[in-house]
Amino acid sequence: MACRWHVTGLSSARIHEPEIDPDAMRSTRNPLAALSALALAACASSAGPASHPAAPDGTPPPAATADERPRAPTPTDGAAPTFSRAQADRGRDTFRATCTECHHSGEFTDARFKYRWSGRSAGNLYQFIQTSMPETAPGSLRPEQAVELVSYILRMNGFQPGAGELTSDRAVLDGISLAPIRGN
Repeated sequence: MACRWHVTGLSSARIHEPEIDPDAMRSTRNPLAALSALALAACASSAGPASHPAAPDGTPPPAATADERPRAPTPTDGAAPTFSRAQADRGRDTFRATCTECHHSGEFTDARFKYRWSGRSAGNLYQFIQTSMPETAPGSLRPEQAVELVSYILRMNGFQPGAGELTSDRAVLDGISLAPIRGN
């Protein structure tokens, strides 16, 4: 989405302009940072009208529809991971047989894990497991074992199982954001 700037006299449509506290601007130690923050605020405040500009007669844009309203992220945002309960259970069994020598399941739901992985995809997690685990024999897991472990970790982090199985296709896995784990 592009940022639109309102320049008085050049546009008949009014775009919401953020209120600026001049004293706060003067007291900042870094004027460039203050200007950057101001520019970001202006872009953020113009996001709504950019998709529905006001009519030339000045009537306001229509209210956002339910499809346009922002909503809180859920574990199914983006490409919804499809894994079955049985697949996650197999992942749990693989975890117990292969991973508990070095790991406990709580490591995959704690704040450190969420911080490290919330900006990545299920594909990144799969690749890491596939190439680096177990620590005693990296790369020894079969692709279906690695994807079952990913399914188990997703379930532990609030993703809901469905009817289908998660595939080891990296393109599919890369489309599954782990960002929702941050809020769980």
